[in-house]
Amino acid sequence: MGPTRRSQRQPNAGNRNQLFTPEPSSNNSFQPAETLHDKRRRWSTLLRDQQYHTVITDVLAEELKKYTNSTVILPTSLSSIIRECILILASAPRIFTAAVDGILTIRFPVDEDIQTEYAEIQTRAHIQPSIYIHLLADENGNAPSPNQYMAIRDSILEYIGDAGSEPASLIDNITPPRVPRSATIVGHRKYIWTTRRSERRVQALQRFCAGILQRYLETPQRERDLPFAHPPGECGYAINSHKRLEQHRRHISSNYIMNLVSDICIHLHRTRQFPQLFYMHQFIIYLIFKPQQIEIAEMFCSGLLQVWVDNGGGFNHYPAGLSNASAKRVSGEQWEEFERYAVANSTLLDTLRMQKDLLESVLRDLGLEEAEAWREALESESENLDDGDGDGDYVNEEMLDD
Repeated sequence: MGPTRRSQRQPNAGNRNQLFTPEPSSNNSFQPAETLHDKRRRWSTLLRDQQYHTVITDVLAEELKKYTNSTVILPTSLSSIIRECILILASAPRIFTAAVDGILTIRFPVDEDIQTEYAEIQTRAHIQPSIYIHLLADENGNAPSPNQYMAIRDSILEYIGDAGSEPASLIDNITPPRVPRSATIVGHRKYIWTTRRSERRVQALQRFCAGILQRYLETPQRERDLPFAHPPGECGYAINSHKRLEQHRRHISSNYIMNLVSDICIHLHRTRQFPQLFYMHQFIIYLIFKPQQIEIAEMFCSGLLQVWVDNGGGFNHYPAGLSNASAKRVSGEQWEEFERYAVANSTLLDTLRMQKDLLESVLRDLGLEEAEAWREALESESENLDDGDGDGDYVNEEMLDD
């Protein structure tokens, strides 16, 4: 089946993720849930060994079910989705790999190879659609510790729960626009206010706080004063990531959970509750080179980097893919040039050949339908997607609120 036309804006087919439903354990013994830390470490190891199949399967198992009733239009062909994920991994630059490994904020200042590569990525990101990330870390690149993350959680709960909170007034006046003290006293909060107090935003922040607690409890007690191995993050798409990241720095059409956390970190540092200042480090980690990658790249990278509020991994709180209508402004000639550049400046073709060889042994153990989807993903050309309407690079989050 070919791709669904974006103009139809119909919910995605509910059975798209059927092939990726996890198989039950082969025995009846209790299997503890995999922690976020262990999952990301396992995925990093698999990717270093070129074991794309397991990583893509795991990510899609988590992510595709979020789109069952979504207006985000993904290809209805499973092989098309798999193929774009393979292409993303096969063409990923060093900075992408460092982000997946959780070492980007520490590695970037001292790794000249990554810096040189990144200079080229930054140049091309002025004209080429891309994926960007924010990572919460201090000036040395260290993430908050679990105990510090819990302090952020405590501040959020106080912020959304205490109508006369002095800290809420201080937090709301760290970045423009200013909020009068009189408004704070009667319950106004900058980051949960649209035209009124938004219960949807409150619920999203409560989910985030639950995710922080989950991540804290997953961490052994002896490690709770050590920085997280993987900084909390946010992931997004933009047709021009430089302009989009500037919007985020100015808190314009930005992520209110991320911005609240940023201001809370400044507040906790100013009040000497945190000895160091944690802030959002911005990076462009992937240059999109095919129109078919637009929705899939944001969805796949968000899942791979585990940036969701629900598990405490980051600040993304609605499904990826709602903010990419601007891709219609990219011409066919531009896409052709982007693809030529990707082929010439990465190990894309060699990696694809390697994947075909590696996957043959894996596919023998898969069901017929799933194995066929993977073979088709590696052997066939992806179908073209129609361009959608709209020209924005972001979702106005007030449209998502009650």
